Amino acid sequence: MSSGEGNSRLSLAECKKILSGDGVEYTEEQIIKIRDWLYHIADIAIEAYEIENENNDAGAIEFKNRNKT
Repeated sequence: MSSGEGNSRLSLAECKKILSGDGVEYTEEQIIKIRDWLYHIADIAIEAYEIENENNDAGAIEFKNRNKT
Protein backbone atom coordinates (compact mmCIF):
# COMPACT_ATOMS: atom_id res chain seq x y z
CA MET A 1 0.00 0.00 0.00
CA SER A 2 1.40 3.36 -0.95
CA SER A 3 0.64 6.45 1.09
CA GLY A 4 -0.21 8.16 -2.19
CA GLU A 5 -3.05 5.73 -2.95
CA GLY A 6 -6.36 7.46 -2.36
CA ASN A 7 -4.73 10.18 -0.29
CA SER A 8 -3.27 13.45 -1.44
CA ARG A 9 0.09 14.52 -0.13
CA LEU A 10 0.51 17.60 1.97
CA SER A 11 1.11 20.63 -0.19
CA LEU A 12 4.51 22.29 -0.19
CA ALA A 13 2.92 25.30 1.50
CA GLU A 14 1.58 23.09 4.31
CA CYS A 15 4.95 21.40 4.70
CA LYS A 16 6.77 24.74 4.73
CA LYS A 17 4.42 26.02 7.44
CA ILE A 18 5.03 22.93 9.58
CA LEU A 19 8.80 22.97 9.05
CA SER A 20 9.15 26.72 9.69
CA GLY A 21 8.19 26.16 13.32
CA ASP A 22 11.80 25.31 14.18
CA GLY A 23 13.08 28.64 12.83
CA VAL A 24 15.03 27.07 9.95
CA GLU A 25 14.33 28.11 6.37
CA TYR A 26 14.25 25.21 3.91
CA THR A 27 14.47 25.41 0.13
CA GLU A 28 11.62 24.01 -1.94
CA GLU A 29 13.88 21.11 -2.93
CA GLN A 30 14.66 20.33 0.71
CA ILE A 31 10.98 20.45 1.62
CA ILE A 32 10.14 18.03 -1.19
CA LYS A 33 12.90 15.65 -0.07
CA ILE A 34 11.79 15.81 3.57
CA ARG A 35 8.14 15.25 2.62
CA ASP A 36 9.01 12.33 0.31
CA TRP A 37 11.24 10.76 2.96
CA LEU A 38 8.50 11.01 5.59
CA TYR A 39 5.93 9.47 3.24
CA HIS A 40 8.40 6.67 2.49
CA ILE A 41 8.93 6.00 6.21
CA ALA A 42 5.15 6.02 6.70
CA ASP A 43 4.77 3.44 3.89
CA ILE A 44 7.31 1.20 5.61
CA ALA A 45 5.54 1.56 8.97
CA ILE A 46 2.15 0.76 7.43
CA GLU A 47 3.53 -2.28 5.64
CA ALA A 48 5.18 -3.55 8.85
CA TYR A 49 1.91 -3.04 10.73
CA GLU A 50 -0.06 -4.94 8.09
CA ILE A 51 2.44 -7.81 8.09
CA GLU A 52 2.35 -7.98 11.89
CA ASN A 53 -1.46 -8.10 11.86
CA GLU A 54 -1.46 -10.82 9.19
CA ASN A 55 0.95 -12.85 11.31
CA ASN A 56 -1.15 -12.32 14.44
CA ASP A 57 -4.33 -13.31 12.60
CA ALA A 58 -2.68 -16.45 11.22
CA GLY A 59 -1.43 -17.36 14.68
CA ALA A 60 -4.90 -16.89 16.18
CA ILE A 61 -6.46 -19.13 13.52
CA GLU A 62 -3.77 -21.77 14.08
CA PHE A 63 -4.33 -21.59 17.85
CA LYS A 64 -8.12 -21.98 17.41
CA ASN A 65 -7.63 -24.96 15.10
CA ARG A 66 -5.26 -26.69 17.54
CA ASN A 67 -7.76 -26.32 20.37
CA LYS A 68 -10.58 -27.94 18.37
CA THR A 69 -8.94 -31.36 18.52
